[in-house]
Amino acid sequence: MFSSRTFLTRFHEYSRQRRLIEDRGKIIAAVSGGVDSVVMLDLLAREAETLGLSVIVAHFNHQLRGEESDADEEHVAQLARHYGYEFYVERSTTGEYAKHYKLGIQEAARKLRYRFFDRLLVSSGFDRVATAHNADDNAETVLLNLFRGAGVQGLSGIPVFREEAKVIRPLLFAPRIDIEQFALHEQLEYRKDSSNEKDLYSRNYLRHHIFPLVKENINPSVVQTLQRSAELFRELEAFLTYSSAQSFEMMVAKRNEDELHLSIPRLRSNPVLMQQYVVMLAAKQFAQKQLEYEQVNGILSLTEGLTGAWVPLSREYVVFRDRENLVFRKAEEPPEFHVSVQPNHRYEFDQFLFSSETVPGSDFVAGSGNGSVEFLDADRVGDEPLVLRTWEDGDAFVPLGMKASKKISDFFVDEKIPIYQKHHIPILETRTGDVVWVCGHRIDDRFKVTDETVRVIKVEFSRTRNESKGSP
Repeated sequence: MFSSRTFLTRFHEYSRQRRLIEDRGKIIAAVSGGVDSVVMLDLLAREAETLGLSVIVAHFNHQLRGEESDADEEHVAQLARHYGYEFYVERSTTGEYAKHYKLGIQEAARKLRYRFFDRLLVSSGFDRVATAHNADDNAETVLLNLFRGAGVQGLSGIPVFREEAKVIRPLLFAPRIDIEQFALHEQLEYRKDSSNEKDLYSRNYLRHHIFPLVKENINPSVVQTLQRSAELFRELEAFLTYSSAQSFEMMVAKRNEDELHLSIPRLRSNPVLMQQYVVMLAAKQFAQKQLEYEQVNGILSLTEGLTGAWVPLSREYVVFRDRENLVFRKAEEPPEFHVSVQPNHRYEFDQFLFSSETVPGSDFVAGSGNGSVEFLDADRVGDEPLVLRTWEDGDAFVPLGMKASKKISDFFVDEKIPIYQKHHIPILETRTGDVVWVCGHRIDDRFKVTDETVRVIKVEFSRTRNESKGSP
């Protein structure tokens, strides 16, 4: 038989053992008006009397259900008055926000809601935000993450305490049925969200169709089972996080403001799980990016790839393989330029210097080209102005010493040129679009000086000191 007193004791012990609620704490209760958050508010009010807690009530009106959303807000306001707590509310047209930022409704709602909580923590000076996630929510999260291919972190479910966000989940121990029983016994009034009755969201489909079948045919205690599994994965997550932090510095081959290099041999000497956590730690430290499971595996696949292979980390960062290192680097905006250059002129750009001059054939010595200074057959190049431009994917040329055409992107891979440098290497071409020189690296074999050459044009390329960024 259900006992409210026992339920309150479980709430107290769960919160105290995990140090979620402490004496004289200042807690913001996030209350939607549904049964979970209404029960949580009542339990916090009871704890406040014995622990000297300060409690305020926060409600976010997502304006997704018209008058129903407004009625939820009014109900929570009445609850706050009933308990004698200050009430804070924020409203937003979540649908418009989701459309503008191309997000799902649930993701948009969560972003807006937690942004509100963050601001309220700062303005109120309170310590923590309590949300009413329960054991069923956690079981649903674990199963959803399993179906989506999550790693250890995803299978650990909903964290009971998010320290960086100051969010606590003191109801995570309780199955939904127990929460509803407590509300019934204590005659607590709460709102029902009509959207929870529809199968519009994956979580609702699990709740209405999958879990009932599992409980009936496989495991009637599936919620508790998944709760225990989540706790085991949470312990494994804590162990891996600690262990990766302990060994991380041994993996770092180089680090500065622009780059972080991880030694591939040192990384691969560890089990795959440890490799994954080291990569996640690197992304978090260097790019402040929390990686998804597929992103982690994509980065680790670079350890078996060729130099120059890369994957995007975010809009601002990339990861690529450079010989025996995985390099995390900020992705610079590629400079785009297309400049006409006259023969026998010198040009100064932000990143480099370029010049050309016609010289007597007697000045040419076979093999004297070195990448920075090259000699070309002036008659094959022609007297028309040449073009200096940004490399484009699909560009091809015939590298000096070869007879067949080769994509410049493949040439970059062979030359072990890092991905972030490729867009900073100018291409010199004729007016008709034939590549003459991959500046600083190799001329096209079709324009080399031969025994039949009458006139020679000398071209020079050199980097300036501020070569790291910018366009010419």
